[in-house]
Amino acid sequence: MDTTTTDDITRRLHRFATAVQETRTHASERCTFGRYRAGAPYFEEYPLRSLMDPVREDARITPVHREEYRRALADLASLEKEGGRAYREELLADLSAYTEAYRTLICCHELGLCSPDSILQDPLREEIAVLLVELSGEFPLRDISALVASLDETLCILRRSPVTGSCGADPAVGAAQDVSLWQPRCSSSPSRERTRPL
Repeated sequence: MDTTTTDDITRRLHRFATAVQETRTHASERCTFGRYRAGAPYFEEYPLRSLMDPVREDARITPVHREEYRRALADLASLEKEGGRAYREELLADLSAYTEAYRTLICCHELGLCSPDSILQDPLREEIAVLLVELSGEFPLRDISALVASLDETLCILRRSPVTGSCGADPAVGAAQDVSLWQPRCSSSPSRERTRPL
């Protein structure tokens, strides 16, 4: 059951607009794991897509919400145009780094330093999914996608297996988990139309 309220949507839209503004304003300070990240606008925007679908009727979505969303999308398109190919390559570099960090999390589990549940709660995997969709068709992502799928499978197996020690997880909970939970919440929504910088 979706418990998102009108106030929640207002806050999400504000975070999206703020992320676009900060990503532009602090371009020289952007860092893969820093306070300002190239992917921040997408991480805020993707969960909004299905909610803001123009064909969807939803009493929680007001005309003001739709206008704020449209304005933030226009600002994002402007940011992409200003950044050009270098900005898109920055997103690709971040995707590679996030994928390696995801692999490291799973290795930490194998060393007894974290639990599968803590990996599930980390936003990193969802951010990887967002960037995979965002950069699809623009860069060759087959190797990264294959690695991510392999890591997902490993994590799923770890959650299904009884584990002892400090990183133990409830196998009954693990068996109920589905790696599809990491699919971007916008995956069934039509893609945002815009011109890609070359």
